[in-house]
Amino acid sequence: MTEGAHPTWRLPPAPALLVALLLIACAEISGASMVRFKLELARWARGTMLARPEVHGLVGVRDVDEQIMDEALTRFDGGLRLFHMHAEGMGTIIILTTMVAATWAPTPGWRRALVALLTAGGAGYPVGYLVWAALIPFRGVEDGKRLAEWLVWIPFGGATIVAMWLLVGVLVMRLRSNG
Repeated sequence: MTEGAHPTWRLPPAPALLVALLLIACAEISGASMVRFKLELARWARGTMLARPEVHGLVGVRDVDEQIMDEALTRFDGGLRLFHMHAEGMGTIIILTTMVAATWAPTPGWRRALVALLTAGGAGYPVGYLVWAALIPFRGVEDGKRLAEWLVWIPFGGATIVAMWLLVGVLVMRLRSNG
């Protein structure tokens, strides 16, 4: 590319675009489902928590237990909402970053690696919020969060972070070679 020339922007690879659009569609479905099934979800989570009093530190005193249950149910609802928001955002991020990678990566190998990391990391990370929300009734707020961190957030979020820094490095190298 000559100095001052603008690149011809490439579309994201079709599989990355499909994953991104599916993630956004899942975000929209989850948002609608949270509204439509709010009471059913809360009843399910509450019943599951009541069946595991030792996990949640329930003591059999209504005033104490209700406060504990309210906090856990708030976190459960928050996990579902965070999935909705992060899935929308990461779907968009996948589209944008894979377009940058497809356009600016120096070789086909770099392009494939960047697109794979950006797509897998971006799609997997929001799922951690669903995992956390689903684990809260069974394992409690903190244990559910710890499991979601190790099973989902760290590997998929880590892949996204690594890919973003590699993409920054690719762009810096391109700018240096053109400047």
